[in-house]
Amino acid sequence: MAFTGLKSVVLCLSLLALPALAADLSTAPYIRAVEKKPSLLQMLAAAWRPKSVHAAAAPTPAQTARTRHAAAAPRKPKAPPAATAAPETPVAQPVTVGAAATPPAQLSEVELAAKGLLLFNDASLSGGSKASCATCHFSTGHTNNKTYVGLDVVADGDPNGRNTPTLWGVGERSVFGWQGQAATLEDSIRGIIVNRMKGPEPSPETLAALVAYVRTLNYPANWQVKEDGTPRPDASAAVKRGFDLYVGDGGCGTCHQLPSFDKKSKDDIGTGGKFKVPTLHAAASTAPYFHDGRTASLRDAVKLMWEFYAKKMESRLPTEAELDDLTAYVGAL
Repeated sequence: MAFTGLKSVVLCLSLLALPALAADLSTAPYIRAVEKKPSLLQMLAAAWRPKSVHAAAAPTPAQTARTRHAAAAPRKPKAPPAATAAPETPVAQPVTVGAAATPPAQLSEVELAAKGLLLFNDASLSGGSKASCATCHFSTGHTNNKTYVGLDVVADGDPNGRNTPTLWGVGERSVFGWQGQAATLEDSIRGIIVNRMKGPEPSPETLAALVAYVRTLNYPANWQVKEDGTPRPDASAAVKRGFDLYVGDGGCGTCHQLPSFDKKSKDDIGTGGKFKVPTLHAAASTAPYFHDGRTASLRDAVKLMWEFYAKKMESRLPTEAELDDLTAYVGAL
């Protein structure tokens, strides 16, 4: 009975406490909601409080739903970002200053002349690589003593032929070519390459190198005649007498003027037209003579010229001794 009575008491107490417990459980959500809702004073204080730039706003229920939906949806692979091309550094373009001018790599006169020597012996400057400048002028720039029509050797005296002159001292000449058609050395070399050698148009660099080389070709030293053309004190008596005839009765100095022994103008001496007055320097080694090589010996050339001058000026003819002296002087130049 005692145990049964105790159970009855506990059961009664439990029944009495059940309404209170139910009340507590039913009001708990409202209590928590009230506790979480800020008061008006708290809301005003929060409005005046500075907000941190780093604080993240709490997500709304709609945002939370979208986040859940996105997480559940299958993810598409992202395309790799397009590579951004690095800006290219502009490349400076070469500038051409003019057509004539200096080669791209600036060379000294010695280097340019050395390049010109190679070109002087280069047959590719001619059509079909048949000849080089050295074919007619050897590698020393002198003459091979032949007469040409184009690149073909013809008999001396052929009216269409052109006798090969020496290039020694060419930098001192006034005009160039047997007909004086070239005003500059560049024009003369170009004309020989294109017209006679039938080669391609030479570049300005090629012409500059060839000009630099041929300008180094000087006359050999002369022990009897000074640079101004007058005889040295120790020159032979025949050379001294020949000089007096040269500037006197022979009339040679009228056209072959000292000290270059040539003249810029062209003259007609009865050989088939007007031709340039050639220099007489190194004349002893340049036979045959005149533009077509008509005269084989220097003495015959001197005689022809004196006779032409005497006829033109109505002066006297030379004696044989005078021809010998004048030939000695001209041969010493």
